[in-house]
Amino acid sequence: MEMSDNARVPLSEAIVSTPIDSHSFLRPGVAGKATVVIKDTKLGFNISTVHFALVQDDTERVVGYASNTNLETEQGVSFPIPRPFGLGTSPDLTKLLDGSDPDWVGYSVPWHPHSFLKGITHFQFFSPVKALSPKNITEVWVRFSRNDQRFTTEMLGSLADHWRRMIENYVPESAWNNEQLPKRAIQAAKEGRQILGYSTSYGYPTLAMHLEVKKKLPSKGAPWLFMRARSTKIKNGRFDAEVTIMDEEMEVVALSHQISFITKSMQIADRKRSPKGSNL
Repeated sequence: MEMSDNARVPLSEAIVSTPIDSHSFLRPGVAGKATVVIKDTKLGFNISTVHFALVQDDTERVVGYASNTNLETEQGVSFPIPRPFGLGTSPDLTKLLDGSDPDWVGYSVPWHPHSFLKGITHFQFFSPVKALSPKNITEVWVRFSRNDQRFTTEMLGSLADHWRRMIENYVPESAWNNEQLPKRAIQAAKEGRQILGYSTSYGYPTLAMHLEVKKKLPSKGAPWLFMRARSTKIKNGRFDAEVTIMDEEMEVVALSHQISFITKSMQIADRKRSPKGSNL
């Protein structure tokens, strides 16, 4: 659950704020009601900070701090920096959507009630056909499967926490690595069906996460976002992920740094089933 919107409640209603969040995930949450407890830590003229806790069954599940500022009025020293990772201009997104771009392939993740991937089944992803090198990087364009849904600033934290499958690139037999996933997506498109696969090789529960919003998304939302995740070290069942989210103009929208565990994942047998809520 992304806490940024809730953390803005105590601040002045006259200020449209954008958060810098730091989360610690203490215990797994469960589907159902939750209480967000917010405490003002520092209310300032330019930046205000609150402490928040997500509570279920009288137990804190997530705790953290959110520092809020107004990007629309923020001023200070600025210098242009080349796009991260040497990225150029964005592809023609209309060609991605109709499948005519030979360098990208689209797919959506099949829905299953017991799969931990079900949280992203309402998205449509587009991955490079040619496997990325090195293995510690993944990148993807993403949109909602439904044309009437768009990304908002409040969704950025949840989105950043959903796409960091670099570990799969080190498992040759994985159906989710940078080499196998495009092949499966191309084959599924030829057969007019969804890709199969409800489980990744491992589970990746988040231990801690930091999010900084660099640019507010339009009030009506953004139809497309680009994401690139990069890991610096994978060791002893733990890995880091640096996630960069960009808009259609390839401007940085948000940056996230995460620490995650690598755990055993419940494997669910493949079967041809349409994803819940998808119009594909």
